[in-house]
Amino acid sequence: MASLRAVVARRPVLAFVCLAFVLSWSAWIPLLASVQGWVSWHASPYLHQIGALGPAVAAVVVIGALFGRPGIGDLLMRCVAWRGRGRAFAFALGTPVALLVVALPMARWLDGSGSGVRWSQFGHSAEFAALPVVVYWAINLVFYGFGEELGWRGFLQPHLEGRWPVVTAANVVSLVWAAWHIPLFGITPSYRAMPLIGFVGFYFSIWVASWIFAWLLRFGRGSLLVVAVFHAWFDVVTNSPLSLSALPTAMGVALTVVGLLILRVLLRAEVPRPTDDPSSAA
Repeated sequence: MASLRAVVARRPVLAFVCLAFVLSWSAWIPLLASVQGWVSWHASPYLHQIGALGPAVAAVVVIGALFGRPGIGDLLMRCVAWRGRGRAFAFALGTPVALLVVALPMARWLDGSGSGVRWSQFGHSAEFAALPVVVYWAINLVFYGFGEELGWRGFLQPHLEGRWPVVTAANVVSLVWAAWHIPLFGITPSYRAMPLIGFVGFYFSIWVASWIFAWLLRFGRGSLLVVAVFHAWFDVVTNSPLSLSALPTAMGVALTVVGLLILRVLLRAEVPRPTDDPSSAA
């Protein structure tokens, strides 16, 4: 344990990134091989969720090595912080729906189809069609909301802010966050359906989403519950099988507009940093 702490203390960001990728990709590579038909056996689609926990596990390990039990305790307390954050939750829940309204006409135009929107499928999943809607939403919150956000905004973003301005830190997070998704482009139906230009749009949306999450972390006074809810709900809305293959791309474009507005806020107005973030003290 002492040697682990020494290694992590010297290179905490590198340790976090390597561990997050190893944990996630170890689950996703077998699933990718199965989906693409590279192997004869069938991998469980739920490896997708298991792999999404990689950043959270990596954050717990690294924060535990750096700060011990108090650091992990602070991280977990931020996962249930909700009092006095009503406006932040309103943003987290309302923005994805508002973006959908804006993105729908664009998605229909990109698809070149006059087909109607299948509203009955809102909130459902093509990848996990057998799951009841409420179960699917809960899985999104646990595995994709908390599974990712404990890592990206629970450790990486605030730790990088100890060295760089918030926007620079968010830019670096976007590179790690986007690269982490690479195996999913051969797994997730919505990603596989993307046109070529969609890959460029995906990274750009991740880039500006990093600014939004960095701002929302402050707007919610360090609450990881707020950013996890926003992350999970945005994924649910974006990946709803509404018969529009270009919807993820259109949602990314709409998100970009919001991100650019928030970038101005980050650059021109200081927002108090959360004081209950253990990694920001490193």
